[in-house]
Amino acid sequence: MKFKTMLASMAAVCMLTACEDLFEDGSLQPDGSVPSLKVNSPTKNPTVTAAQGLQVYVTVVDKDKVNNIDFAVLGAGGEKPLIDFSKKPNKSVVEFDTLVSLKGIVPGDYTLKISAKDMRTNLTEQEVKFTVE
Repeated sequence: MKFKTMLASMAAVCMLTACEDLFEDGSLQPDGSVPSLKVNSPTKNPTVTAAQGLQVYVTVVDKDKVNNIDFAVLGAGGEKPLIDFSKKPNKSVVEFDTLVSLKGIVPGDYTLKISAKDMRTNLTEQEVKFTVE
C-alpha cells in the first residue's frame, strides 16, 4: 500500500513540476513580449457616415495566447467611451472583422482605441482617428 501511495505522490509531483507557469519566478507575470496588434481597417483618418458605420478589422498575434481585445470609440472631449466592447478569443492568432454601428453619433472627430492583452497581462494599444460626417 505504501508503494502505491508513494507512486501516486511521485506522479503528482511530476505533473505539477511540468507546469512551468506554476513554478517559474513570477508565474504568469508580464514577460515583456507584448501582443502584435495590426489595425487593418480603418486606416489613417477615414471619413465615414453614421449610417454606413465603421469597418474594424484587426489581427492580433501572441505566443502566450490573446486573452482579450478591447475596442472603444472616444470623442474629442475626453469623456467616457461612446461605444465600447471586448472580445476574449483565447487563441494565439486572432483575426477579428466587424462593422461598428455609429447610429446616434453626431458628426465630428473621434478616436478608435484598440488594446490587446495576452495571458501574461502584457498590453499593447493603438489608436486610429476618424471623422463622422
